[in-house]
Order: sequence, then C-alpha cells, then structure tokens
Amino acid sequence: MPHQTIVIGAGLAGLSAAYELVRAGIDVQVFEARTRVGGRVHTVQLHAGQYGELGAELVDDNHTALITYATELGIELDSASKFPDDLYWFIDGMLHNRMSLTQEQTSALDNLYAKLQSLLEEQKDPQQTLDEWLNVEPIEPFARRIARWLASALFATDSELIGVGFFAYVAGLGNGGGNMRVRGGVSRLVDAFAKHLGERVHTSTPVRRIQQTDETVSVSVETASGLVEVMTDSVIVTLPWSVLRDIPIEAPLINAQREAISSLLYGGVVKTLLQYPHRFWSKSNFGIVLLEGEYQAIWEPTFAQMGTERILSCFSGGTRSLKLCEQASDLALAAVHTIYPDAPEIILSSSHDWNADEWARGAYCYFRPGDLHRFEPYLTLPAGRIFFAGEHTAPLMYRGYMEGAIRSGQRATQQILNLLSE
Repeated sequence: MPHQTIVIGAGLAGLSAAYELVRAGIDVQVFEARTRVGGRVHTVQLHAGQYGELGAELVDDNHTALITYATELGIELDSASKFPDDLYWFIDGMLHNRMSLTQEQTSALDNLYAKLQSLLEEQKDPQQTLDEWLNVEPIEPFARRIARWLASALFATDSELIGVGFFAYVAGLGNGGGNMRVRGGVSRLVDAFAKHLGERVHTSTPVRRIQQTDETVSVSVETASGLVEVMTDSVIVTLPWSVLRDIPIEAPLINAQREAISSLLYGGVVKTLLQYPHRFWSKSNFGIVLLEGEYQAIWEPTFAQMGTERILSCFSGGTRSLKLCEQASDLALAAVHTIYPDAPEIILSSSHDWNADEWARGAYCYFRPGDLHRFEPYLTLPAGRIFFAGEHTAPLMYRGYMEGAIRSGQRATQQILNLLSE
C-alpha cells in the first residue's frame, strides 16, 4: 500500500505540497475548512470582466518556484512595477520617488538601508522594536518616517511592535528589480493545482484535532455528516499558526515548537478594491504609492487588463486596519481623494478584512524583538510524522509571499520523501 498523507489547508502551501506528493506517487487527501480553495489567495471579479486580488497578489522577479509552476501549468505573468521608478511616497501633498527626492533625503534613505543591511550581515536580532531602534540610531527624521511607513505597508504591523532584526529584511526595497501579476488572477494558479488534484481536495472540512499514535496519525475532520476520524501515515499542516493554535495536537512537539505555535504574531490587513470608470491619473502605470493614514499603500492592478475601467487596490496594515470595519470602502475612497481630489465616483468596491477572517486571523507573520532567533530553528522541524508548511515556515526572504508558501510546501514534501527513504 502506498504511503498516505493528509494535507491540512488548501492554500498555495498545501496545494503545492499535494501536487508534488502526487507526482512522487504518494496517496494524498487535502482538507480545507473554507468553501473554496486558495486560502489567502482570493481573486474577485468586478465590472466589465475586470478582476482584482483581495489577498496575495505580487510576484517578484526572483520568485522562481511560482514562476516555474505558472510556466508548467500554462499560466502567463504580466509585468507590474519596476523599482525604483514605480515606488512613490506621498509627502507633503506631492508624489515623490527615489529619482525626485532631494540629495539630503536620498542620503538619509541610503544610510537607513546601510544600517539595516549591517544587521542582516551580522545576523543580529536585537531586543528592540523598529521604533526603539530608530530612536537610538543616528538616522535622519525623513528616513525614520519612511521606515515607519514600510512597517505598515509591507509587514502589516506597526513600528512599535515589529522586531528590527526581522524588519531588516526590507532593506533595499525600491532600489532595483520589479514584480509581476498572474494574468487572469492568482486564483488561476490555485484552480490549476486543484484541477490536477481533483477529488483529493475536500472543501468545507475543517480539521478539529490531530493525534499521532506510533506510526500513524489520526485526523478529526468535521464534515456535513459529523466528525470523522481519518487515519494516515503522515500529515502536512499548512494552516496559519494563528488558526492552528486552537486545534489540539497530540504529537511529540518540543516546547519551543508549542511556544512558537501559540505566540507567533500575524499582521492585520484590510484590502479594498475600488473600480473607476476610467484612468484619472496622468502616468500609464500608477505604480505603488505609500501614504500615511488609514490606508498605507495604493496601486493599480489593471493596467494590463482590457477595458477603459480601472481598479485601485488599497492596502491597510497594522493596528489601523483593525479599526476599519464597515468603513473600509469609504476610508479607501478618502485615501485616493487625498492624492487625487478630483477622482470620479466609483463603479464598484470590494473589501476583505483578513483580521476578521475565521480561517486566517491576520495576513502574514512577523516577529517581535528577539523572536526571530528564538523561533527560527524550530519552524520547519517535524513533530514525529507531522510536518509543517506555510509562508511562516519559508526561507526568510520569501516569508509573507506566495513564493514562500510554495517553497514551504515543496520542502515539507521533501521531508516526507526523506522519511520514506530512511
């Protein structure tokens, strides 16, 4: 009888793991609590055949695992933003990119990035938040302001909460490179995986308990008919640990793993799509605009799409996102009007609050001061026959990205194959 594996969660980590396991001849079943696959990937259709992403969206040039799958599955990618030209800050009523900053402002940013790079090179994880570090280092006020923006706009948290050692991985943003989008929406990639897996994927089946006994694992799954016990040889858990911590796990977890599962933090995000009847900004590529307020980043996902309509994606991260609630669309409109006071009325809007999402409870992980070194050695360790995947277990440079989710699924698959070869 072939080895049997249960994958818990049908986001990109779970689907890529299941995809690779099937290719390796493993008997796989995927259990997903949502009524849909994709997890924190969520493409929605708006007016006139246009679409936007309420979840994960951008693919960087170095995201080779995702790019390889897209090529393999016949899915095309469109160019999105190029840095530094397409990254803007809305400062004192005007849009600025690196090319339009003063020499003093440019030098201040260069000094900030150099100091962050030093932390990386020395592999330090100081017992300081970003805010504390900014206040004691000789960094110009302009660069401090930008760094605090980036905490919300990139890590979906606040400068008073995130450890500077983890934040340092943002060093160099906007200095070069670019990113892309999945043509037709990221859900095309998710759906292609799901189509390949077929009836192995079960939606609306939340897992309620995981228990290892000797060389088997029992998974309690809630179905329309009630709670069902499913026996398997191994399990890959891809759930965010913000969700996993409420599921009993009876397995040989070490204390550091249990502590990481119970305390790893996830940034808050509300993402809002605003569809307008036409483009009302001057340049063809809106770029990525960072601003201060309830929403900290705005960009356009539709300049490669057909039609005269245009969508703006509005991103709110950190504790400010926790307060948006029913006002999300109105506050997103206000953010756009801050930059373009004469913006026309919208056609449609759509929002998703990942903080209130039962099966996410946040957007993606971040680390408090010292927790990066404290937890990092244990994030990818198996517990007996239970393996872990998800963006929170990815290599640091890919954490919080779809690339990280995919690479973690591939790594967990390889761990199972290594187990079988012993």
